[in-house]
Amino acid sequence: MYKILQKKAIFSKSPAELGSRCTVFMNSSVKQAQKDGAEIEDISAGLARSVIKNAIFKVIRARDVDDLGKNIVVQGGTFLNDAVLRSFEQEIGREVLRPEISELMGAYGAALYGKKIQKEKSKLLNLTELENFQHISSSGMCKLCTNHCQLTINTFTNGKKFITGNKCERGAGKKLQSDLPNMVAYKNQLFNSIPLKGGGRARIGLPRALNIYEMLPFWAELFCSLGCDIVLSKVSSRNIYMKGQNTIPSDTVCYPAKLVHGHIIDLLEKDLDAIFYPCMSYTFDEGISDNCYNCPIVAYYPELIQANIPDIEKTHFLYPHLGIENHKLLAERMYEEFKNIIPKLSKKEMEKAVENAFKSYYEYREAVRQEGSRVLKFAEENNYPVIILASRPYHIDPEINHGLDKLLNSLQFIVVTEDALYPVEGKLTIKILNQWGFHARMYNAAKYVSQHKNMELVHLVSFGCGIDAITTDEIQDILRSNNKLYTQLKIDEVSNLGAAKIRLRSLQATMKEREM
Repeated sequence: MYKILQKKAIFSKSPAELGSRCTVFMNSSVKQAQKDGAEIEDISAGLARSVIKNAIFKVIRARDVDDLGKNIVVQGGTFLNDAVLRSFEQEIGREVLRPEISELMGAYGAALYGKKIQKEKSKLLNLTELENFQHISSSGMCKLCTNHCQLTINTFTNGKKFITGNKCERGAGKKLQSDLPNMVAYKNQLFNSIPLKGGGRARIGLPRALNIYEMLPFWAELFCSLGCDIVLSKVSSRNIYMKGQNTIPSDTVCYPAKLVHGHIIDLLEKDLDAIFYPCMSYTFDEGISDNCYNCPIVAYYPELIQANIPDIEKTHFLYPHLGIENHKLLAERMYEEFKNIIPKLSKKEMEKAVENAFKSYYEYREAVRQEGSRVLKFAEENNYPVIILASRPYHIDPEINHGLDKLLNSLQFIVVTEDALYPVEGKLTIKILNQWGFHARMYNAAKYVSQHKNMELVHLVSFGCGIDAITTDEIQDILRSNNKLYTQLKIDEVSNLGAAKIRLRSLQATMKEREM
């Protein structure tokens, strides 16, 4: 079928204009083209052109086709498609060279590199061994942690096994290879150790999602000071996601936001006096940005939850718009929200609880930074490479990061999160309007990495994040202007880390090569 579509696309006279976004999001454009009467050959040609435009202007981010050079060699399986090759030549206005083994160029390069660094005889099977090769394949579920990975187990005639589908070493039947410091694990431990019992005066539910990963030390102390108990939704999982899937209004929103639906529904199944999930335009001002906005999804997603989960009306769902810059106003607003929920609540109690909450939050942030300093000192003293994992607070959720921190540890990297770093230079001087609180931490992390040896940054991006379109360019500019590498990993609900492993091992190899 693809050969038929490829041939039709080549001879299209009016290719459909489908934009330059990732082809995953192009279904709506294709449907619209069909409604407008576009022929199959025009849609096929349009897709081929969109692949090229996306690669040049969104992935490579060339400002002009001349930036690509005059003599161009293309490689990869995609360029086996003649329509894609023709679209590329039309887009740049010149002919390019496609090797006969285009789809094998990566493997060919790896073979050349392997030959160059060969230290011992290859353990690959020879032709005779290949002719007699046999194995048995079976499936099963790993029960060694909460991920419950679906495993494919290949057993060979010599008794050895090759296991795929696992997110960590334990699923492959191996012992964990590293006890190196890991700030993602530390923050999860700290998050899970926050006291949630205050005396049972009222039971307040909080979703284990988005900025609650940042704000739990604040809200837990506030409600516990009032004698209330905090009830968190269950730990994120595929089941939590599926529980709320039919209430998600847009499939283009990031996976962390999609999970909120399942967390809210999980709270609806609990015996609570209220579910509290406030809208918050701002996060805490850390003195490193021009402003400290939350991204629109984090700030206002409670409104979308209220409009899309019908059963929310059966409980007290409180989603007030709150500011944290004025302690007195916050106390007044919280009193109005909870005076009919918490028995015999007084304004004075709430004022005291708010002050306790601010104190608890600042102590939590200082604990994270002090641990970050301790870990960085350990790395320097023992000459370990460090990866600064530039992400958002909710990326410590194992269901969202899919165990990337453990993968980094297994590669003998020490893992430090961007919020574990003290400010480098106060308010940062960068090329863009620095107004997003969580993203400002990532710019600070890029500056920090630029000033230290044996350290690189990995930028963790949730697929569909609009603000990261800006953040990506700025972090990349900061790092590359200081001869540092920029590595971005996009994550969503798909838990296969195959591509991420390749990227991280490539990063590791490049770091080692630079040391030589």
